[in-house]
Amino acid sequence: MNRQYRLLLLCTGIVFSYLHAQTFPAAVDVTPHPLVETVTLQSEALSSFWDRPVELTFTVLLPRDYADSPDKRYPVRYNVAGYGGRYNRVNRLLGNSEFADWWTSEAAPGVITVFLDGSGPFGDSYQLNSASSGPYGDALTEEIIPRIDEQYRTLGTAGRFVDGCSTGGWVSLALQLFYPDTFAGTYSYSPDPVSFQRMQLIDMYADSNAFVNKAGLLRPSRRDIYGEPNLLIRDEFAEENAEGTDSTYVTGQGQWGAWNALYSPRGEDGLPRAAFDGVTGGIDPEVAEHWKKYDLLLHVRENWPTLGPKVAGKIYVWMGDMDNYYLNNAMRDFETYLKEVTAPSSDAVIEFSPMKGHCTDYSHREVLEKIGERASPE
Repeated sequence: MNRQYRLLLLCTGIVFSYLHAQTFPAAVDVTPHPLVETVTLQSEALSSFWDRPVELTFTVLLPRDYADSPDKRYPVRYNVAGYGGRYNRVNRLLGNSEFADWWTSEAAPGVITVFLDGSGPFGDSYQLNSASSGPYGDALTEEIIPRIDEQYRTLGTAGRFVDGCSTGGWVSLALQLFYPDTFAGTYSYSPDPVSFQRMQLIDMYADSNAFVNKAGLLRPSRRDIYGEPNLLIRDEFAEENAEGTDSTYVTGQGQWGAWNALYSPRGEDGLPRAAFDGVTGGIDPEVAEHWKKYDLLLHVRENWPTLGPKVAGKIYVWMGDMDNYYLNNAMRDFETYLKEVTAPSSDAVIEFSPMKGHCTDYSHREVLEKIGERASPE
Protein backbone atom coordinates (compact mmCIF):
# COMPACT_ATOMS: atom_id res chain seq x y z
CA MET A 1 0.00 0.00 0.00
CA ASN A 2 1.62 3.26 -1.11
CA ARG A 3 1.84 6.32 1.09
CA GLN A 4 -0.74 8.39 -0.83
CA TYR A 5 -3.32 5.62 -0.60
CA ARG A 6 -2.72 5.21 3.14
CA LEU A 7 -3.13 8.95 3.58
CA LEU A 8 -6.38 8.89 1.59
CA LEU A 9 -7.74 6.09 3.76
CA LEU A 10 -6.73 7.96 6.90
CA CYS A 11 -8.47 11.16 5.80
CA THR A 12 -11.57 9.25 4.73
CA GLY A 13 -11.64 7.50 8.09
CA ILE A 14 -11.39 10.79 9.95
CA VAL A 15 -14.31 12.28 8.04
CA PHE A 16 -16.37 9.07 8.45
CA SER A 17 -15.62 8.98 12.18
CA TYR A 18 -16.52 12.64 12.56
CA LEU A 19 -19.84 12.30 10.79
CA HIS A 20 -20.84 9.28 12.85
CA ALA A 21 -19.58 10.76 16.09
CA GLN A 22 -21.50 14.00 15.53
CA THR A 23 -24.10 14.16 18.26
CA PHE A 24 -27.59 15.59 18.31
CA PRO A 25 -29.08 17.03 21.50
CA ALA A 26 -30.80 14.57 23.83
CA ALA A 27 -34.54 14.40 24.31
CA VAL A 28 -36.10 16.74 26.88
CA ASP A 29 -39.06 16.24 29.21
CA VAL A 30 -42.47 17.60 28.36
CA THR A 31 -44.85 18.12 31.27
CA PRO A 32 -48.07 16.13 30.77
CA HIS A 33 -51.04 18.32 29.89
CA PRO A 34 -54.42 17.38 28.34
CA LEU A 35 -53.90 19.85 25.49
CA VAL A 36 -50.26 18.96 24.73
CA GLU A 37 -49.06 16.10 22.54
CA THR A 38 -45.46 15.18 21.74
CA VAL A 39 -44.74 13.82 18.27
CA THR A 40 -41.54 12.14 17.07
CA LEU A 41 -40.78 11.09 13.52
CA GLN A 42 -37.71 9.69 11.86
CA SER A 43 -36.63 12.09 9.15
CA GLU A 44 -35.86 10.34 5.89
CA ALA A 45 -34.15 13.45 4.53
CA LEU A 46 -31.84 13.95 7.52
CA SER A 47 -31.22 10.23 8.03
CA SER A 48 -30.10 9.95 4.41
CA PHE A 49 -27.83 12.99 4.76
CA TRP A 50 -26.17 11.72 7.97
CA ASP A 51 -26.29 8.03 7.01
CA ARG A 52 -27.79 7.21 10.40
CA PRO A 53 -31.28 7.48 11.94
CA VAL A 54 -32.15 11.07 12.82
CA GLU A 55 -35.35 11.76 14.72
CA LEU A 56 -37.25 15.03 14.95
CA THR A 57 -39.49 15.79 17.91
CA PHE A 58 -41.97 18.61 18.35
CA THR A 59 -44.87 19.40 20.64
CA VAL A 60 -48.41 20.30 19.66
CA LEU A 61 -50.60 22.61 21.76
CA LEU A 62 -54.25 22.08 20.95
CA PRO A 63 -57.16 24.51 21.34
CA ARG A 64 -59.37 23.89 24.38
CA ASP A 65 -62.31 22.72 22.20
CA TYR A 66 -60.32 20.43 19.88
CA ALA A 67 -61.58 17.13 21.35
CA ASP A 68 -65.16 18.38 21.57
CA SER A 69 -65.41 19.64 17.99
CA PRO A 70 -64.69 16.65 15.72
CA ASP A 71 -65.88 18.44 12.57
CA LYS A 72 -63.96 21.65 13.13
CA ARG A 73 -60.70 22.50 11.36
CA TYR A 74 -58.09 24.85 12.73
CA PRO A 75 -55.28 27.13 11.57
CA VAL A 76 -51.79 26.01 12.55
CA ARG A 77 -49.04 28.17 13.98
CA TYR A 78 -45.48 26.89 13.60
CA ASN A 79 -43.50 28.51 16.40
CA VAL A 80 -39.72 28.78 16.02
CA ALA A 81 -37.74 29.27 19.22
CA GLY A 82 -35.15 31.84 20.06
CA TYR A 83 -31.60 30.51 19.94
CA GLY A 84 -31.23 27.15 21.70
CA GLY A 85 -34.96 26.71 22.30
CA ARG A 86 -36.28 23.18 22.50
CA TYR A 87 -39.73 21.73 21.93
CA ASN A 88 -40.40 21.57 25.68
CA ARG A 89 -40.73 25.36 25.86
CA VAL A 90 -44.46 24.65 25.93
CA ASN A 91 -43.85 23.76 29.61
CA ARG A 92 -42.86 27.33 30.39
CA LEU A 93 -45.76 28.78 28.43
CA LEU A 94 -48.41 26.69 30.16
CA GLY A 95 -46.59 27.16 33.45
CA ASN A 96 -47.54 30.83 33.18
CA SER A 97 -50.92 30.89 34.93
CA GLU A 98 -52.05 34.04 33.12
CA PHE A 99 -51.47 32.46 29.70
CA ALA A 100 -52.84 29.06 30.76
CA ASP A 101 -56.06 30.60 32.12
CA TRP A 102 -56.53 32.59 28.93
CA TRP A 103 -55.76 29.62 26.65
CA THR A 104 -58.41 27.45 28.30
CA SER A 105 -61.02 30.24 28.25
CA GLU A 106 -63.54 31.07 25.54
CA ALA A 107 -61.57 34.25 24.76
CA ALA A 108 -58.66 32.30 23.23
CA PRO A 109 -58.70 31.68 19.46
CA GLY A 110 -58.88 28.16 18.07
CA VAL A 111 -55.31 27.74 16.81
CA ILE A 112 -53.06 24.67 16.86
CA THR A 113 -49.45 25.54 17.78
CA VAL A 114 -46.52 23.36 16.75
CA PHE A 115 -43.39 24.06 18.80
CA LEU A 116 -40.46 23.15 16.56
CA ASP A 117 -37.21 21.93 18.06
CA GLY A 118 -34.28 24.28 17.50
CA SER A 119 -31.59 21.67 18.06
CA GLY A 120 -29.14 20.65 15.36
CA PRO A 121 -25.67 19.15 14.99
CA PHE A 122 -23.86 22.51 15.14
CA GLY A 123 -26.21 24.45 17.36
CA ASP A 124 -29.56 25.71 16.14
CA SER A 125 -30.66 24.12 12.86
CA TYR A 126 -32.50 27.24 11.66
CA GLN A 127 -35.09 24.93 10.03
CA LEU A 128 -33.47 25.41 6.60
CA ASN A 129 -31.38 23.31 4.26
CA SER A 130 -27.69 23.54 5.13
CA ALA A 131 -24.62 22.16 3.38
CA SER A 132 -23.27 21.03 6.76
CA SER A 133 -26.26 20.40 9.04
CA GLY A 134 -28.43 18.79 6.41
CA PRO A 135 -31.83 19.37 4.78
CA TYR A 136 -33.80 20.73 7.73
CA GLY A 137 -35.94 22.80 5.36
CA ASP A 138 -36.97 19.68 3.48
CA ALA A 139 -37.62 17.91 6.77
CA LEU A 140 -39.98 20.68 7.85
CA THR A 141 -41.86 21.22 4.61
CA GLU A 142 -41.94 17.63 3.33
CA GLU A 143 -42.15 15.64 6.57
CA ILE A 144 -43.28 17.62 9.61
CA ILE A 145 -45.94 19.74 7.93
CA PRO A 146 -47.54 16.80 6.04
CA ARG A 147 -47.50 14.82 9.29
CA ILE A 148 -49.33 17.62 11.11
CA ASP A 149 -51.90 17.98 8.32
CA GLU A 150 -52.46 14.23 8.33
CA GLN A 151 -52.66 13.75 12.09
CA TYR A 152 -54.64 16.87 13.01
CA ARG A 153 -57.66 18.69 11.61
CA THR A 154 -55.95 21.64 9.96
CA LEU A 155 -56.98 24.22 7.40
CA GLY A 156 -54.00 23.40 5.22
CA THR A 157 -51.94 26.05 3.47
CA ALA A 158 -54.48 28.87 3.85
CA GLY A 159 -54.35 28.52 7.60
CA ARG A 160 -50.63 27.83 8.09
CA PHE A 161 -48.56 30.50 9.83
CA VAL A 162 -45.06 30.79 11.22
CA ASP A 163 -43.69 33.02 13.96
CA GLY A 164 -40.83 33.57 16.36
CA CYS A 165 -38.45 36.05 17.93
CA SER A 166 -34.70 36.55 17.51
CA THR A 167 -33.49 33.33 15.85
CA GLY A 168 -37.16 32.47 15.52
CA GLY A 169 -37.81 35.88 14.02
CA TRP A 170 -35.23 35.32 11.30
CA VAL A 171 -36.29 31.74 10.63
CA SER A 172 -39.99 32.63 10.43
CA LEU A 173 -39.28 35.43 7.95
CA ALA A 174 -36.86 33.25 5.97
CA LEU A 175 -39.36 30.41 5.75
CA GLN A 176 -42.02 32.77 4.41
CA LEU A 177 -39.58 34.14 1.81
CA PHE A 178 -37.97 30.85 0.76
CA TYR A 179 -41.24 28.87 0.85
CA PRO A 180 -43.79 31.56 -0.05
CA ASP A 181 -46.47 29.10 -1.14
CA THR A 182 -46.18 26.97 2.00
CA PHE A 183 -47.16 29.59 4.58
CA ALA A 184 -50.06 32.04 4.73
CA GLY A 185 -48.22 34.55 6.88
CA THR A 186 -45.30 35.26 9.17
CA TYR A 187 -45.03 37.15 12.45
CA SER A 188 -41.34 37.93 12.81
CA TYR A 189 -40.01 39.71 15.89
CA SER A 190 -36.44 41.04 16.28
CA PRO A 191 -35.03 38.81 13.53
CA ASP A 192 -31.31 38.05 13.24
CA PRO A 193 -29.56 40.12 10.54
CA VAL A 194 -31.66 40.11 7.38
CA SER A 195 -28.77 41.65 5.42
CA PHE A 196 -25.18 40.51 5.79
CA GLN A 197 -23.98 43.97 4.85
CA ARG A 198 -25.15 44.72 8.38
CA MET A 199 -24.32 41.48 10.17
CA GLN A 200 -24.77 43.29 13.46
CA LEU A 201 -22.01 45.88 12.89
CA ILE A 202 -20.06 43.84 10.31
CA ASP A 203 -20.23 44.17 6.53
CA MET A 204 -19.55 40.58 5.48
CA TYR A 205 -18.89 41.62 1.89
CA ALA A 206 -16.53 44.55 2.49
CA ASP A 207 -14.91 44.21 5.92
CA SER A 208 -11.80 42.12 6.42
CA ASN A 209 -12.17 41.63 10.17
CA ALA A 210 -15.14 40.89 12.40
CA PHE A 211 -13.55 41.92 15.69
CA VAL A 212 -12.11 45.31 14.75
CA ASN A 213 -13.81 48.09 12.79
CA LYS A 214 -12.26 50.49 10.28
CA ALA A 215 -11.38 52.89 13.10
CA GLY A 216 -9.35 50.17 14.80
CA LEU A 217 -11.85 49.78 17.64
CA LEU A 218 -13.12 46.46 18.98
CA ARG A 219 -16.67 45.86 17.79
CA PRO A 220 -19.40 45.32 20.36
CA SER A 221 -21.98 42.59 19.86
CA ARG A 222 -24.46 43.72 22.47
CA ARG A 223 -25.60 46.94 24.14
CA ASP A 224 -28.28 48.17 26.50
CA ILE A 225 -31.16 50.26 25.15
CA TYR A 226 -29.23 53.44 25.93
CA GLY A 227 -26.39 52.35 23.65
CA GLU A 228 -23.87 51.26 26.28
CA PRO A 229 -21.92 48.23 24.92
CA ASN A 230 -21.67 45.24 27.25
CA LEU A 231 -20.22 42.42 25.13
CA LEU A 232 -17.53 42.28 22.44
CA ILE A 233 -17.71 40.05 19.36
CA ARG A 234 -14.14 38.95 20.09
CA ASP A 235 -15.18 37.68 23.52
CA GLU A 236 -18.20 35.84 22.12
CA PHE A 237 -15.90 33.96 19.77
CA ALA A 238 -13.51 33.16 22.60
CA GLU A 239 -16.35 31.56 24.56
CA GLU A 240 -17.50 29.52 21.58
CA ASN A 241 -13.94 28.48 20.73
CA ALA A 242 -13.58 27.09 24.24
CA GLU A 243 -16.71 24.98 23.78
CA GLY A 244 -15.79 23.54 20.39
CA THR A 245 -14.80 19.91 20.05
CA ASP A 246 -11.98 21.09 17.79
CA SER A 247 -11.30 24.17 19.94
CA THR A 248 -13.04 26.47 17.46
CA TYR A 249 -16.42 28.18 17.35
CA VAL A 250 -17.25 26.05 14.29
CA THR A 251 -18.20 23.15 16.58
CA GLY A 252 -18.91 25.24 19.68
CA GLN A 253 -22.73 24.98 19.38
CA GLY A 254 -23.02 28.74 19.93
CA GLN A 255 -24.63 31.54 17.97
CA TRP A 256 -21.73 32.32 15.62
CA GLY A 257 -21.11 28.62 15.05
CA ALA A 258 -24.75 28.06 14.12
CA TRP A 259 -24.77 30.97 11.71
CA ASN A 260 -21.56 29.65 10.19
CA ALA A 261 -23.00 26.13 9.86
CA LEU A 262 -26.07 27.38 8.01
CA TYR A 263 -24.54 30.00 5.75
CA SER A 264 -21.11 28.52 4.93
CA PRO A 265 -20.18 25.71 2.51
CA ARG A 266 -19.12 22.33 3.82
CA GLY A 267 -15.43 21.55 4.01
CA GLU A 268 -13.69 18.35 2.97
CA ASP A 269 -13.47 17.35 6.64
CA GLY A 270 -17.27 17.37 6.94
CA LEU A 271 -17.27 20.54 9.03
CA PRO A 272 -18.66 23.89 7.93
CA ARG A 273 -15.93 26.03 6.43
CA ALA A 274 -15.05 28.89 8.76
CA ALA A 275 -16.17 32.32 7.61
CA PHE A 276 -14.11 33.84 10.42
CA ASP A 277 -10.79 33.14 12.01
CA GLY A 278 -12.00 32.51 15.53
CA VAL A 279 -8.82 33.95 17.10
CA THR A 280 -8.02 36.97 14.93
CA GLY A 281 -11.47 37.77 13.55
CA GLY A 282 -10.30 37.69 9.92
CA ILE A 283 -13.11 37.16 7.38
CA ASP A 284 -12.69 34.68 4.51
CA PRO A 285 -14.22 36.46 1.48
CA GLU A 286 -14.68 33.21 -0.45
CA VAL A 287 -16.80 31.75 2.34
CA ALA A 288 -18.64 35.04 2.83
CA GLU A 289 -19.65 34.91 -0.83
CA HIS A 290 -21.51 31.68 -0.09
CA TRP A 291 -23.50 33.49 2.61
CA LYS A 292 -25.33 35.48 -0.08
CA LYS A 293 -27.64 32.52 -0.63
CA TYR A 294 -29.13 33.20 2.81
CA ASP A 295 -29.07 37.01 2.72
CA LEU A 296 -32.78 37.82 2.95
CA LEU A 297 -32.49 41.31 1.51
CA LEU A 298 -30.52 40.03 -1.48
CA HIS A 299 -33.04 37.23 -1.94
CA VAL A 300 -35.93 39.67 -1.97
CA ARG A 301 -34.18 42.06 -4.35
CA GLU A 302 -33.25 39.33 -6.81
CA ASN A 303 -36.64 37.62 -6.80
CA TRP A 304 -39.16 40.36 -6.13
CA PRO A 305 -41.08 40.29 -9.47
CA THR A 306 -42.15 36.69 -8.80
CA LEU A 307 -41.82 36.68 -4.99
CA GLY A 308 -43.74 39.89 -4.33
CA PRO A 309 -47.19 38.64 -5.39
CA LYS A 310 -46.70 35.42 -3.38
CA VAL A 311 -45.98 37.22 -0.11
CA ALA A 312 -48.63 39.93 -0.46
CA GLY A 313 -50.47 40.30 2.83
CA LYS A 314 -48.20 37.79 4.54
CA ILE A 315 -45.37 39.73 6.21
CA TYR A 316 -45.43 41.35 9.65
CA VAL A 317 -42.16 42.30 11.36
CA TRP A 318 -41.59 43.99 14.71
CA MET A 319 -38.27 45.49 15.70
CA GLY A 320 -37.06 47.54 18.64
CA ASP A 321 -35.17 50.58 17.43
CA MET A 322 -32.58 50.00 20.15
CA ASP A 323 -32.23 46.28 19.55
CA ASN A 324 -29.61 44.97 21.94
CA TYR A 325 -27.75 43.17 19.12
CA TYR A 326 -27.90 46.00 16.55
CA LEU A 327 -30.40 44.04 14.46
CA ASN A 328 -32.47 47.13 13.68
CA ASN A 329 -29.76 48.33 11.27
CA ALA A 330 -30.28 45.53 8.75
CA MET A 331 -34.05 45.73 9.17
CA ARG A 332 -33.98 49.44 8.29
CA ASP A 333 -32.38 48.54 4.95
CA PHE A 334 -34.96 45.80 4.45
CA GLU A 335 -37.78 48.23 5.20
CA THR A 336 -36.36 50.87 2.86
CA TYR A 337 -36.27 48.44 -0.03
CA LEU A 338 -39.83 47.24 0.54
CA LYS A 339 -41.11 50.81 0.81
CA GLU A 340 -39.51 51.79 -2.48
CA VAL A 341 -40.03 48.66 -4.56
CA THR A 342 -42.61 48.62 -7.34
CA ALA A 343 -43.94 46.03 -9.78
CA PRO A 344 -45.41 45.02 -7.44
CA SER A 345 -45.41 47.37 -4.49
CA SER A 346 -45.12 45.76 -1.06
CA ASP A 347 -47.74 45.76 1.68
CA ALA A 348 -45.38 44.26 4.28
CA VAL A 349 -45.91 45.69 7.75
CA ILE A 350 -42.61 46.52 9.47
CA GLU A 351 -43.11 48.16 12.83
CA PHE A 352 -40.28 49.88 14.70
CA SER A 353 -40.72 50.78 18.36
CA PRO A 354 -38.48 53.54 19.76
CA MET A 355 -36.30 52.76 22.79
CA LYS A 356 -37.31 49.10 22.72
CA GLY A 357 -34.77 46.28 22.92
CA HIS A 358 -34.49 42.74 21.67
CA CYS A 359 -37.83 40.86 21.63
CA THR A 360 -39.36 43.33 24.09
CA ASP A 361 -42.83 43.25 22.55
CA TYR A 362 -42.94 39.58 21.56
CA SER A 363 -46.06 37.89 22.94
CA HIS A 364 -47.41 34.39 22.29
CA ARG A 365 -50.89 35.63 23.08
CA GLU A 366 -50.64 38.56 20.67
CA VAL A 367 -49.44 36.32 17.84
CA LEU A 368 -52.20 33.79 18.50
CA GLU A 369 -54.83 36.52 18.50
CA LYS A 370 -53.52 37.92 15.21
CA ILE A 371 -53.63 34.47 13.63
CA GLY A 372 -57.11 33.86 14.99
CA GLU A 373 -58.33 37.09 13.36
CA ARG A 374 -56.62 36.37 10.06
CA ALA A 375 -57.07 32.66 9.42
CA SER A 376 -59.75 31.51 7.04
CA PRO A 377 -60.72 28.11 5.60
CA GLU A 378 -59.46 27.05 2.19
